[in-house]
Amino acid sequence: MPNLTDKKFWDDYFDRHDQAPAIVNDSYFADIFERFLVADPNKTVLEIGCADSKFLCFLSKKFGYRAYGLDYSDAITKTAELFKFNNLSEPTLYKEDLFSWKTDKKFDVICSFGFVEHFENLDTIIAKHAELVSDNGKIIITLPHFAHGQYLLHWLIGRENLKKHNTGIMNLNSIRRSIEKNNLKIEHLSYYKTFGFWTERESLARWEKIFNWGIIKFGKVITKIFGYNRPNPLFSPHIICVAVKS
Repeated sequence: MPNLTDKKFWDDYFDRHDQAPAIVNDSYFADIFERFLVADPNKTVLEIGCADSKFLCFLSKKFGYRAYGLDYSDAITKTAELFKFNNLSEPTLYKEDLFSWKTDKKFDVICSFGFVEHFENLDTIIAKHAELVSDNGKIIITLPHFAHGQYLLHWLIGRENLKKHNTGIMNLNSIRRSIEKNNLKIEHLSYYKTFGFWTERESLARWEKIFNWGIIKFGKVITKIFGYNRPNPLFSPHIICVAVKS
């Protein structure tokens, strides 16, 4: 499967962003989770790409789900540390590559956050999600939105990072086609929030710092005008999809 990143990239990334575990009481996308998920301690959740992720911890704490995680990065150990720090039952973790991992187990909720965009074939990635979810189970997929107006901002100040992302799938039509092609029913598909911008660059030239300041200032202005939660195809920072396998 053509991959725009590799294990070394992610191991290095997590080493650079190493943080001590913290109490998890809230989460990005929590408003969407609460709309489409129901608390049930008998249900299971699998996060694909769970290394150093707070999402799995939040879903387990908020909805009582039995937690499972899959990632080939060495940083998967940080997921276990986070659960322990939050006094949660130890998650079942698989240090495996999704495309070589074999299991007959099905999960009630399959989720991935910032995962699918690192591959060239979206249909294949969605198919792997669909393989693992149980009948009537939910699939939650999010990805950053680096297309449209966001593309220009990222190209000017972080174009190297763009090469690690499949920006061609960062639109609602691409996601919808792939979800429906895999015989899943969409419950929610939208851009998320009004504006957001970040760069993975660790050092910026003076003009880039000025430009970055201008982007942040611009974001504050349009957020003040339109509000914090006005999804749009120009500058929303994320895309989120909730689908069900019927």
